[in-house]
Order: sequence, then C-alpha cells, then structure tokens
Amino acid sequence: MKTIFSTVVMLLFAVRVQADCQPVADNQFLTGADGISIRSISFTANNVFDLTDKASFWLHEFANYTHTVTQDSVLADDLLFKAGDPLRIEVLAETERLLRSRRYIREAEVRITHYCAEDNSVIVNVTTWDNWSLLPTLDFSSEGGRSKSAIGFEEDNLLGSGNRLNLEYKHDSERTGIGFIFYSPNMFGSFWNSTVAYSKNSDGNNYQLSVNRPFYRLSSPWALGFELDRTAEDIYEYDAGDEYNSFQRQRNHAKAEFGYRLHPDSHNIHRLKFAIELENVKFYDTENTFFGIPPDRNLARVWLEYEAIQADYKKLFNINSFNRTEDFNFGWQFNARLGQYSKQLGADNNALFWQLTAAKNWQLAADLYLLADARYLERQFAQPQYLLSNHWQLIKQLDEYHSLVGKLHLDKGKNLFRDEPLYIGGDDQLRAYPSYFRSGEARALLTAEYRRYTDWSLWQLLDVAFAGYIDAGKIWQTAEQDANTSAGGTLVGVGAGIRLLSNHSSRGTLIHIDLTRAMTDNDNLNGIELRITATRGF
Repeated sequence: MKTIFSTVVMLLFAVRVQADCQPVADNQFLTGADGISIRSISFTANNVFDLTDKASFWLHEFANYTHTVTQDSVLADDLLFKAGDPLRIEVLAETERLLRSRRYIREAEVRITHYCAEDNSVIVNVTTWDNWSLLPTLDFSSEGGRSKSAIGFEEDNLLGSGNRLNLEYKHDSERTGIGFIFYSPNMFGSFWNSTVAYSKNSDGNNYQLSVNRPFYRLSSPWALGFELDRTAEDIYEYDAGDEYNSFQRQRNHAKAEFGYRLHPDSHNIHRLKFAIELENVKFYDTENTFFGIPPDRNLARVWLEYEAIQADYKKLFNINSFNRTEDFNFGWQFNARLGQYSKQLGADNNALFWQLTAAKNWQLAADLYLLADARYLERQFAQPQYLLSNHWQLIKQLDEYHSLVGKLHLDKGKNLFRDEPLYIGGDDQLRAYPSYFRSGEARALLTAEYRRYTDWSLWQLLDVAFAGYIDAGKIWQTAEQDANTSAGGTLVGVGAGIRLLSNHSSRGTLIHIDLTRAMTDNDNLNGIELRITATRGF
C-alpha cells in the first residue's frame, strides 16, 4: 500500500512539473539566455533494437530480452552537470561526446525538453541507445598467406554497469595465448578508471594494472594515474613478408603521472603534466635467432609536458566509419614534452629527450575536410635518435552516398631501435601486400580511395558499403638491413571490396572483404588475393 501511495505521489508531482513548464524543441532556443538553471534531469535508455521497426524479427526480440540496458545510475555517473547547476549548452554537448565515447553506447542525445518560467529553469533529458555488448570473439584475418584468429567472449557492459570483461584465446603466426581483461571506465561515479589484465602466451606471460583519473572533461582541474605492466613476446624480422630472424623481448614498465590545468578561466585549455616512468627492456635468443639480438636498454625517465587545446568540436558522418556519429575537434591540439633519462632511476645513461605533437582538422568547404597530425621525437643518446611522422587525410563528400578520400603518410627516422622499425604492408599500410612486408627507417605511403555508402542493412546487424582503392608506398632501409634483406623500390597495390559495419555492436567493427592485387613481378604476390580483415576503420 505504501509503495502504491508513493508511486501516485511521484506521478502527480511529475504532472505538476510538466504543467508548470513549456516544451522546448531545440537546445539553441535558449542560447544566450542568462541565469537559467537545471531544474531536473531525466533519462531515456533505449535497448539495442527498435522492435517497432517493421523489419525487426525474433532475433532482435531475443537480443533485447537477453541484454541488460545501461542503468540510469551509470549514465548519471557520466554526466558533467547536475540538478541545480547553471545551464551551459557546451557542457550538454561535451556530455554527449563523453557518453558516445563509451563502447556500450551507440548514440547519445542530451537535450532540453522543457523551460520553466516560474523559476527560470529547464528540464534536461539524457537519451541513449545501447550497443549489443555481449559478443563472442570470432576475429579472423587472412592476408599474404598469413592468418590469425581469436575465440572467446567479451562483455562491454556487464549487467548494465559499464564495466568490461574479456576472456579470449588467440592464435597467429607469432604467438598463441589465453587472456583475461577487466576494465572499469568510471568507478563509483568518480571518473577514476581501472584495468586488470593477464595473459599467458606461448612466448611469455603479460600483465597490466592501472588506476587513472584522466582529464575526463575539458575543464577538469587535475589528473592522476598509476600504471604497472609487463609484456613478453617474440619479435620477428621480415624480408618481403618472410621471417628471417626472431628473438624474445621482455618489457617491464611502471608510470606515475600527475596533471594540472593552468588558467582555469581561459576559454582554451592549458595543462601541465609531470611523470616518472621506469622502463626496462631485455632481449633473449630463441631457436629461430639467426642474426643476433638487439642490446638491452633501460629508459627510466622523468618528463614535463605542456598541452594546449582549442575546443571546436563538430559531429560528422562518413569520415573514418559510416552510419555513425563521429566527433572531431577542429581546433588546434598541441603537446610539448621535455624529459631526462636518468641513471639515478636506472637508465643506461643520462640523456635529454623531447617530443612535439600537433593535430588540426579543417573544413575547407561544406563537403571537404582535411585532417592532419604530426609528431617529432628526439633522444640525445651518444648516437642521436629521432622520428618524424606526419599524416594527412583529405575527404571529399560527393553526396550523401559517395566520397573520395586521399591519404598521405610520411615518416623519417634515424638510429631507431632495431625492434621498433617502420613497416610497410598489411592492414591500412599497402593493403595488397603482407604485413611487415618491408621495414626501414623512412617510409612514404599514398592512398586514393573511392567509397560508396548504402542504406542496405543485413537483418539490422550489418550495414553495407563498398570501396575501391590504389595504394603506393616505399620504404628506405638501413645499411644493416640492406645486408640482410632484399632491397625494393616503390610498391603499388590495388583493391576493391565490401565493408560490413556491425552497427549495433559495442566494438563497431568493420569487416573488410577485398580482392587485392600487388602490382609486382614477385611470383608469390602477383595474383589476385582474397583478403578478409576486421578493423575499426573504413
């Protein structure tokens, strides 16, 4: 009886609230208004599939029935505002971006639904659409005569809590292993996240422990993080896609990091970060070590970093994926890091290092976008080491269903660690060639691609698109590599195929089914090859 009475009282209160307030159709209705506060917040959490859609059938009903919708309390923990706060439209938009960054949420809208003149306040509704989060791991790919596979399961939204649990068995040409991962993106609404991971592999055991409170929003005043991880794995060296040498690498790493926002009243974001990192890398012979191993190295270090961000976010579509909202910042993003390798912490030698990164996106016209980023790292060892990388992507949207995309990647290094060379071939780097086809210290990659998007959907599970492309690339090798491998000129490959987007999956995986051909006189590669991969990009 008491429960019924409470429910009636709440309903009467809700009716009164609605009666006092006028519906608002658009957030922009209140732009520029002063003194408005947030009266209350409501939540509308939608299941994976819309069962009112005429195309839905028993599979969608089963999926919704067995899926736990994200709890309102979990959504509330991610909000960057609360009842009683002054209304700021930009904070509502930032909350949308944060919610969309969660793998278990497909789309999010944070909207003002009512304006209440009586106390100059608004009612805000948070609407989300869940992704299907309990998925078997059935990843696979085949390219250049190599195959890799994984089987297991992953739950990205355990019981609607937002936590991730993964158990997986993997097998590829380099290793076999079983792994476990637990990740909590927002512990108890504190914006602290944690990771516990362990894997037992044929080439060594790995683990990771971390607790971090990142700059989860633009106005976050501070950040703090602790990480501890160990990886042991066999590293392979390749010539024309064939292994010619291998060795084991064991890396132990720990980091403590603190960040602080400068000038909190500034429109632009300015931050300082300070960190202490311990990194010890050792190498060991294996039965397939024929050309020796790299020297061990200890890179224990301290560093200070300055970060500047101009916030100018826009929601785009059909850029790196399709049929999904993608958030891009069109303001400048800049980082400058200065550090010292310290013998007192265990490093091999005292040495300075610095790193500069910059990123900027431009909308050159209503249907033309240029995305760019650059990075420079220099280490002042006895033999100075540096790596310069810059990436450019030009997207011309011909209309809603057609795009032309051009990509240019340029990388130049000197005295790079032997186990960390630049590679060319496989994945999104010269796709008609096997992974790790060639390696060196300088690389150039150029891609021209045509994309065709469609409204087709296979059972509301896989959205369909098509692509055709030409890739060209060249690698410049070191003198040591020239002695052990065959040299090569400019490599060209062509391909075309289907893109299948798992549009209701928390992974947002894109399945590539391509026919490719390497334009080469290499007898092992000059035929047409069927290539199947699963990635997160178009």
